[in-house]
Amino acid sequence: MPDTLAPAQILEISGLDARAFAHAQFTSNVDALVDGQWQWSAWLDPAGRVRNVFALLRSREDRLLAWLPRGDAASMAKRLSMYVLRSKVRMQPLAGRWLLDLQAADGRTPEQSTDTWILDLPGSPARRAAIIDCDTEPPLDADRLQAWVREDIAAGLPWIGSETAEEFTPQALGLDRLGAVSLDKGCYPGQEIVARLHYRGGNKRTCVPLKLECDLAPAPGAVIEIAGSASVSGRILYAAQPRDGICAALGVLPIDLPEDARLRLASGSGVILAT
Repeated sequence: MPDTLAPAQILEISGLDARAFAHAQFTSNVDALVDGQWQWSAWLDPAGRVRNVFALLRSREDRLLAWLPRGDAASMAKRLSMYVLRSKVRMQPLAGRWLLDLQAADGRTPEQSTDTWILDLPGSPARRAAIIDCDTEPPLDADRLQAWVREDIAAGLPWIGSETAEEFTPQALGLDRLGAVSLDKGCYPGQEIVARLHYRGGNKRTCVPLKLECDLAPAPGAVIEIAGSASVSGRILYAAQPRDGICAALGVLPIDLPEDARLRLASGSGVILAT
């Protein structure tokens, strides 16, 4: 049977203007979606900094679902509703959704439907997940969840939570690599900044997997510094729990960081062994 990993934060965007509204707000080409298809996407602030990263599914013409792997659907709904104005759009977080790891499904993979969402995720090897609708909480596999987080880190999936929202551009997070950014779809919040960084350059940061020597996983947003220097060098996006004193994390660092730079957490609770 598939392993149930965690609750899934899902935002439903519905109504006659749902698709047009999402297309005007998000970085991906929402108009290109057909029923049952999904894409990576993001929502930016006007300065081109990433507020949310999510997978966006079109379940039908007037209904979209956004899965926020480390975000909060209720918070996104509240902020996004400020931009609805006269559009016929309704937003609400959906409870009772769960993330399943289909690698342990023994061939019994559920079919995609209005209540089940199948996602092929990057990794080595590639992974397959499902989001299902279930009113009762299923048993959760905490060990498998931590292994899943380590696989997300190895794949460089730049999940954003409240601690790191509105700090990084899509290029710094590698969202263009995921196909989450459209450069020719028209305007959306932060689009000018995204286009300028793409065509003229100027991005100074990159998202990289890290290995740390630590006893506790650093919290999202933890500051990374160069040993012996008080200057901020980077931030932790998220991390898995340590195994044998070694922790995997995803961080954002300067592109021009010296090769011999010795990195550590500013809190003093961890030394970065490798990037």
